[in-house]
Amino acid sequence: MFRLKYITLYVLTILLMIVGGIFLKEDFFPFFRWWLSVFVLGILFLPLTRKMFSSYHDGGYLFSKVIGIASSGYLMWLLSSFKILKFTEVSCYIVLAGCLIINGILFLKSKKEEKMTLLDSDHVFPMIAEEVLFLFIFLIWAYIRGFRPEAHGTEKFMDYGFMAAMMRGDYMPPKDLWFSGSTINYYYVGQYMSAFLTKLSLNSVNVGYNLMLTMLAALSFMLPYSLVYNITKNRFGEKYLNPKWIPRMAGILSGAGVSLAGNLHFTLYYWVVPTIRKILGIEGDFADYWFPNSTRYIGYNPETADKTIHEFPGYSFVLGDLHAHVINIVFVLTLLGILFAWLLYQKRRLDNREAQGFQIKQEILNPFIISIGFFIGLFHTTNFWDFPIYYVVAGGVILFFNGVIYEFRLKTLLITGLQGVFIITLSELISLPFTLNFDQISTEIMLTEAHTPLYQLLILWGLPVILIIGFLYELAGSTKYKSQDDNPKFILFRFLNSLSPSDLYILVLGLCAIGLIIMPEVIYVKDIYSGDYKRANTMFKLTYQAFIMFGICSGYIFMKFKKLHHFNWQKTFANITLFLFLTTFWYPVVSVKAWYIKDKSFKDYKGLDAAEFLNSTDNQEDYRAINWLNNNIKGTPVILEAHGDSYTDYGRVSVFTGLPTVLGWYVHEWLWRGDTDIVNKRAADIETIYTSTDQELVQTLIDKYEIEYIYVGKLERVKYNSLNSDLLKRLGRIVYTGSEDINDTYIIQIEPKG
Repeated sequence: MFRLKYITLYVLTILLMIVGGIFLKEDFFPFFRWWLSVFVLGILFLPLTRKMFSSYHDGGYLFSKVIGIASSGYLMWLLSSFKILKFTEVSCYIVLAGCLIINGILFLKSKKEEKMTLLDSDHVFPMIAEEVLFLFIFLIWAYIRGFRPEAHGTEKFMDYGFMAAMMRGDYMPPKDLWFSGSTINYYYVGQYMSAFLTKLSLNSVNVGYNLMLTMLAALSFMLPYSLVYNITKNRFGEKYLNPKWIPRMAGILSGAGVSLAGNLHFTLYYWVVPTIRKILGIEGDFADYWFPNSTRYIGYNPETADKTIHEFPGYSFVLGDLHAHVINIVFVLTLLGILFAWLLYQKRRLDNREAQGFQIKQEILNPFIISIGFFIGLFHTTNFWDFPIYYVVAGGVILFFNGVIYEFRLKTLLITGLQGVFIITLSELISLPFTLNFDQISTEIMLTEAHTPLYQLLILWGLPVILIIGFLYELAGSTKYKSQDDNPKFILFRFLNSLSPSDLYILVLGLCAIGLIIMPEVIYVKDIYSGDYKRANTMFKLTYQAFIMFGICSGYIFMKFKKLHHFNWQKTFANITLFLFLTTFWYPVVSVKAWYIKDKSFKDYKGLDAAEFLNSTDNQEDYRAINWLNNNIKGTPVILEAHGDSYTDYGRVSVFTGLPTVLGWYVHEWLWRGDTDIVNKRAADIETIYTSTDQELVQTLIDKYEIEYIYVGKLERVKYNSLNSDLLKRLGRIVYTGSEDINDTYIIQIEPKG
């Protein structure tokens, strides 16, 4: 039986590879190289991961992949930021070799001091099984993405452009492709990690964009699965772990809850409302459900002057933007995994009576606290909103368990304070090379002027909030108090002391998630979005993380209520809420069909090339010119093209070559620079270069922005009706023409002075 399990997994792996080759076609080898690179990183960082995740059933194997990506990627970024190594494929492999040496030393030291083995026999089968499941989900998402692979629409131009600029550049911070002469003033390190994996896997940015996105979707299922599996297993214990599938089912529910599920808006407007309208013969706006509706409800249905955003990971993976909040999901989940591993470590110390006096090595200079500081610092560079959010979440977990250990004496606050200071100091050091080159975008906090109607809050968040409240009620009801326990501090200690690490962890996550839902109803962060959209970005970033935390909590609570309940009401409560929860799992089916598969057959698979869409009737001239630039232009010379509004096709040359241009998407640069005057000045100068009859003035502006190439194509002609082709051609020599008609698409190389 033992051998049969392994043989089955090996056969499944081979079958998946064969099926992947059939369905992905020529994309399979880029896919395989990417998967292999991530696999190697995970194995490489097992010594570090095993040291922290020794209590996990899989030794933290899945988290090792992300720790490997984050650690090696950060080291390459750091060396490139200090101009020690250029950001090249060779440098990436040099860094990888360094990480191998460091982990090898750590393993030998741990083996000698702690008798640690790299692969415990108990861990091997779960590791292989999880790898097979990860590969399966990764393949499915890659295949789905192949029906609509283009980096086109919404934020995709920006995300792809960031990667293209980094792939072409030598050092960090990368040059701003839409603001020549400057570096990117946005949280770009997430896209950098995408470029790092692209170089490491020897792929091009064309496929690297989509492989990163689909890998994130797979890991966003697998990481909650592993985390909640271990949370459930720890709470149930071997005595109550019958049947054995309980932690597995909890993990599956949470993995799907984080990465696939929609919200109850979907259930209501896809299932319930159309059914009622059909019965009553009513026709209305939501008769035909469109999957983005569940992310644009408050302010849109009905229409009001308070329009907000409440997206969630399942929507992000379908939409396909490789944006900061999407990339950071796996780093956030890894931090949450480390936090629970820290809880188990502290519980062992408490049980072994090791947590009595303060010891700086055990309390602060341990891999857990250091890793927490590292990831929170990383958030400062990848998605700033997650920086304060998870500093508070980590602080809550650490504070409450320290309270259990030190009985809420003064030592509790002292030790937690020292840990908090250490974490924030380390995080600032980790992000320092980024912050030294970054101007803060928005920091002003305002009181909200508009509030969400209660019924809309209930539709969007009622289910998870009720689930957490039910969980808290169960915990409070199962704790026994003596009549003399009237001291609030002592009551709190008794309550927390009665909780298992699993219950405490889920409770803190759930309460933090509820806090994130409430916060946009009280305050918002002021940015360039005003009028009807004042609090849209604040609600978006806060509730996105709340959704992730609710998803993690859900699988554990459902299994606990159904299989380890203290009160009769729990099973009924779990059955009703679980049914509602499961209805949201149909969201990815509806959204994938609408966005990718509608009116298509298996023959319509396009592949994973995110830039291939340019090779169409409308864009073919741009496609050929961009390919010429990518094949013939080295380095990062400035190329001039027409600027335009955000979310349009303007900026396409800089995006798909990575070459900096004078100005790209107007609103984005306004947001990043915080100054409309400088943006307007560049816009006016670009128009002057394309339309002026004064050659001396044009030459002065070309010298000012150090422009080496001028691009003239369809959008330039549309933007500038009086485009002066004769003058432009006198500025240099034509190095590319798109057709026999010189007035169609052409590129001019500016003649150097002298």
